[in-house]
This record gives sequence, structure tokens and C-alpha cells, in this order.
Amino acid sequence: MRKITGILFVVLIAALFLEILIGFPVHLEKEPEFQSEEKDKKSSEPTQAEQRMVGVHLVESREGNRDWELYAEAAEGYEGKGTWELTNVKVLFYKTEVIEFTVTGKSGSIDTKTRDLKISGDVLTQSANGYKFQTAAVSYSSVTRIISSTQKVKMTGPPDARGKGLILTGGSMVTQVADSLMLIRDKVEASKQLNNGKKFIVRSGSAEFSGRSNHARFLDKVSIEVDSLKMEGPEAKFEYKEGVDLLQSVLLQGGVKVSDTDKFATSESVRFDPAENKFIFNGKPRVVQNNDEITGEQIIFIDGGKKVRVEKIRAKVEKK
Repeated sequence: MRKITGILFVVLIAALFLEILIGFPVHLEKEPEFQSEEKDKKSSEPTQAEQRMVGVHLVESREGNRDWELYAEAAEGYEGKGTWELTNVKVLFYKTEVIEFTVTGKSGSIDTKTRDLKISGDVLTQSANGYKFQTAAVSYSSVTRIISSTQKVKMTGPPDARGKGLILTGGSMVTQVADSLMLIRDKVEASKQLNNGKKFIVRSGSAEFSGRSNHARFLDKVSIEVDSLKMEGPEAKFEYKEGVDLLQSVLLQGGVKVSDTDKFATSESVRFDPAENKFIFNGKPRVVQNNDEITGEQIIFIDGGKKVRVEKIRAKVEKK
């Protein structure tokens, strides 16, 4: 009897072992396969980050000098994409170890092969001398060292001794880091408040500004309006007093046309003095008013054109 009982016990143990072996191998054997599938799933989904970093600080150099220095709140890397996605980005762009431009934005990315950058979300680009450019997104090419944006741009110039700086809008922006030069293109419109309370408006096809000096130029069908007076020409330069952040004059050249409510004038160049509200015509100046034509070596509009002064006058008056 004991022998039979022992045999039955062995049979029950064997049955229990087989039940465990048969009932649970699915989980035990499939576990490595499940992990493999999960890994494949990660690699096929670019939105799934593989690496994360917090408090990011990167420096890119060329020829022994810093090209750019980047700070970000966080970064995520992705297999197969070759990029890092960034959160709350700040990038310093250098020229011979001096910061030329600073760019900030809510998000960005780095191409790990080309070292190109993209920054988006309330992007602000600031030059060393105080120009500020607002746009939705910018891109940076490490080969050309150019920061660019194909979206609308708003620029605020640095204030001068008389108050607020130039306010400008345009359709796109190109910033050349190596030359410290900022180019605004496509339907450029700018305005500035003068110390006498008046405002002058500039429109052109493009404009360029220096990141190191007060140099500013407007190009391609330039028009300037001051009250009722309008000036038109191919190019306009903003000239500042040496060593002082103060707009001294605006020079239009290359063949200028000036029109007012009661007169019309042409010359090779016109210099506008905003402090005195004075316009100086040089280079074959000619004024037509009430069918009377006046020419001379130099013609000056005083008090915005209310008075006219002519040097070495030559007048042609219609006889009545």
C-alpha cells in the first residue's frame, strides 16, 4: 500500500511539474521577444526620444575660435534622425571670440552631422549694438555662418539721444555673422519719431544694418515721407554723428524726386536734416512751383519746405 501511495505521489508531483511547464512558458519564453518588439517600435517611432539631457550647454568651434555657444533647458535625441530637439534655447554667435548676435526661442534643433541649427517660437535675435529682430523662426547654416528667416520680421533699432529708435517691418531676414551685417528684404517699411513730434516713414525693397556701427542703408525704390513732403530715389543712407548715437541726416542719392502739395523738385541727391527739418538739394537741383522753375547750384527747403533758399539762382518765370 505504501508502495502504491508513493507511486501516486510521484505521479502527482510529475503532473504538477508538467502543468507548470506547460501553463507558463508563454510568458517566460516570450519575454525577450516582447522587449525586442518594443525596441523595434521605438526605432520606428521618431517621436519616441532615446536620450534625454537636462541643462544643456554646447560649444561649436572652428579654427580654434568659438562659432556658437548653446544653452537649453532640455534636449532629446532620436535614432535615425541625427538631430537633437531642444527646449527653451539661447545661442550666442561669435566673431573672433566676441559675441555678435544672441538668439533665443522656445524650441530648436541641432543637426548632429552638419551642426546646423533651427530655432522657433517667439524668436528674438539681438545684435551687439542693440538691434532687436522678432520673428517666428530662424535657421543657421554652419557653412555660410548665416542666420536667416523666411517669415515676417519686426525690427526695433537702438534708441538714440532723442528717444526711441527706428521701428521696421519686412518679409524676411538674412544675418551675416562673419560680416556683422543684417539684411531685411521684401516690402520694408520703417518709421521714426522726430524730436519735434513729427514722424517720417521709409519704404523700400530692402534695408541693411550693421551690428557694430550705426551704418544703415535702404535700397530698391526708396520713398521717404515727412508730413506732406515725399522723397523718392534708389538709395538712402542714415548718417549719425561720430561718437554719438544721434541721427544727423538722411541722404538720398542716385537721382531724387521730391514732391509737396505746391511744388516739385529733382536733383542728384537730397540730404534731410531731421533736427532742423531742412532739405538740401545738390547736383543739378531744380524746383517747379506754380509753373515757375528755379535752378541753381544748391537749393534748400527750410522748415519742411515752407521757405526755399537758392544758391546762385537761375529762374525761369512764366510770363502772364
